[in-house]
Amino acid sequence: MERKYPHLSSPITIGRTTFRNRMFSAPMGGTDIANDGCIGPKSTAFYELRSRGGAAAVTVSELMVHPATDGSHAYHLDESILNSLSCATYTADAIRRHGAIPSIELSHSGMYAGTYMTDKTKQKSMHQWGPSDTVRQDGVQVRALTKEMIDDIVKSYGHAAGLAKRAGFEMVMVHGGHGWLINQFLSPMFNNRTDEYGGSLENRCRFATEVLKSVREAVGPFFPIEFRMSGEELVPEGYSLADGVEIAKMIEPYVDIIHVSAGTYQRTFGRTHPSMFTPHGVNVYMAAEIKKHVSKPVATIGGLNDPAFLEEIIASGKADIVYMARALLADPFLPRKVVENRDDEIVKCLRCFTCMAERAATSTRRCTVNPLIGREMDGVEVLPAREKKKVLILRNLIVT
Repeated sequence: MERKYPHLSSPITIGRTTFRNRMFSAPMGGTDIANDGCIGPKSTAFYELRSRGGAAAVTVSELMVHPATDGSHAYHLDESILNSLSCATYTADAIRRHGAIPSIELSHSGMYAGTYMTDKTKQKSMHQWGPSDTVRQDGVQVRALTKEMIDDIVKSYGHAAGLAKRAGFEMVMVHGGHGWLINQFLSPMFNNRTDEYGGSLENRCRFATEVLKSVREAVGPFFPIEFRMSGEELVPEGYSLADGVEIAKMIEPYVDIIHVSAGTYQRTFGRTHPSMFTPHGVNVYMAAEIKKHVSKPVATIGGLNDPAFLEEIIASGKADIVYMARALLADPFLPRKVVENRDDEIVKCLRCFTCMAERAATSTRRCTVNPLIGREMDGVEVLPAREKKKVLILRNLIVT
């Protein structure tokens, strides 16, 4: 069959791993996370649907690597959980069953630990740790990590990566963007240290490279490691795209994919997650610029859902891989429809943030245009209404 979007539909081989196309499912957090950090069955079904829909890789978000300093808002994985046949193993298997590569995001929230913590009883008792002593904008005191603590966290990244591999995951994504701990070390906005982890960009990148070396030692030479970074932080106090290029060059020897996102949750949420008021692909230029300076495959993300635009990104060499999150909430079968030349059937994401608002408010996942989201365990077909009714849909457009 002659494909309408041949570049987007073409496989890519990284190391010894072949991905069936260039459309990857970006990290999206689960909704039934147990207090001990286990992935619940609803989340397993959620991630499995992304694979069934044709995505080449599905990334589970987020595995917090160091529970002692970061209870935060996501999964944990230790020997006791792994040896009890955890849902992490079932989740990796469920993703692989449909042909996608199961990946998991390794993260540490740093000075924002516990923000969305599942176990609320522990939330207020946690100390906040970051690169430097500071007081957050909400008045919470943050303590600077000691060298011994940094060493322990570095080791924990490798330990978590090794456990993820044992659980059946075939790739890991190290989260180095969006204002979490690795990004806090990279950024002059957060990092005021005067030792070997602060000051120059090379020093600020030291923690990231130590983490990546630890992960590589744990998973071996042929296991794909992806590094997620903000191409630039988009505020004067943060680092620039020129700095982002240098960061990418410094971490390139230790990774297989450089995943370029943008901004930080704390200051530029609307660019990290572009809304309906920003152009589609507003952050692609960052990946395109970084790709000029590295040889490893580069991924881009940010409000992407139009196959023709995605095809152009790959065909023109702006990026090698496109990531989607909300677009695959609106239509989990978008990748399959692209590959099968059924792009006219794609349900487009409105970029309305219903998905994010519901998760924060009710710990459920909902989508304005997809009633299946959050109900994956009930089946993946939309059944007709028992009683047919005529409805009127009004759209209120405000023109300024």
